[in-house]
Amino acid sequence: MGAISKVWIGPTLYVVTLNPEDVQKILENCLEKDYSYKFLQTWLGNGLFVAPVDLWKAHRRLLLPIFHNRIIEDYIDVFAEQGQILVNRLHEQVGQKQFDIYEYITSCMLDIVFETAMGEKMDVQHNPDTPYLRARKTVMSIINMRLFKAWMQPDALFSLTAHAGIQKESIDATHKFTDEVIRKKIATFEQSSRKEGRKDILQLLLERKLEFSNVELREHIDSITIAGNDTTALVISYTLLLLGSHQDVQDKVCKELKLIFGNSLRSPTKEDLSKMVYLERVIKETMRLYTVVPIIGRKTQKELKLSTCSIPAGVGCAVVPMVMHRSKKIWGSDADSFNPDRFLPENCASRHPCAYIPFSYGMRNCIGSESSIYV
Repeated sequence: MGAISKVWIGPTLYVVTLNPEDVQKILENCLEKDYSYKFLQTWLGNGLFVAPVDLWKAHRRLLLPIFHNRIIEDYIDVFAEQGQILVNRLHEQVGQKQFDIYEYITSCMLDIVFETAMGEKMDVQHNPDTPYLRARKTVMSIINMRLFKAWMQPDALFSLTAHAGIQKESIDATHKFTDEVIRKKIATFEQSSRKEGRKDILQLLLERKLEFSNVELREHIDSITIAGNDTTALVISYTLLLLGSHQDVQDKVCKELKLIFGNSLRSPTKEDLSKMVYLERVIKETMRLYTVVPIIGRKTQKELKLSTCSIPAGVGCAVVPMVMHRSKKIWGSDADSFNPDRFLPENCASRHPCAYIPFSYGMRNCIGSESSIYV
């Protein structure tokens, strides 16, 4: 458990540890993102996810109030409306051949994130093939390809390939879409800000207009829509997969929901969500087994002392939640099995805070965890 290993990827040294205490030191002290995040920076600029430390600190302070639970609760009706459309679409597949549920879930998540982040009703669930979405998917596939093909990582080599031109064209298309939304929102901002009711995240950002330029607004909105959609869609898809594979757990979830809703088809409220304690454990156990962010890369800015060695400044640190979350040394001999009761309060009490880090840990954790209804 205390072992620390090193890996060279080209000219870059990475230190890897699965010791929760060392992981805590890395995530608390190393706030600079690793070199590999530069591929996202081409698209997201200095959005919160990839921004340099100094800029990240200033912008996170401004963005944090927007992710407060009180504000997120205003969006529950959007979750319910789009969730009902998803249920109706899934009903159409009952008794049919097998299908990829992720395509259905991610369409629903996109509709939610576009409406809550930008106030845009995209209706992706009924119209999944638009120029913007095609461009977005293209960019993500090229970035993923570069991460796993070392010879495509140097910009000098990548720029010689056809992928470079396709990526630029697709990034420009996504930027154009968001820029147009921002311009439209600014033009109607004074009028819409006086209206009562729910405000989307872009409106809340515009209220801080003195702190953000239009480019910064786009970078943050793009970061929110990308991070908020793909991670959530994967978690929900894996949760449904596990519920379908474990009938006993599915029955307990259904029983809990029956106690809350009875025979009613009403939309959930904030109070209803707080009663879904077993479903919460199911979701947490899903995120343990299927960690949607498998690796967290950081870079030391000064010497860092770990349990068995010291790491000099300028070295990459790889935290691997995907491996830690299935470690038998941390989770026991049944670490690979699905057991939501691992997250009963009495079972969590003595667990190291960095044994389970689906949202990362420390100051630079996922800002979405601040407003999570469950976690």
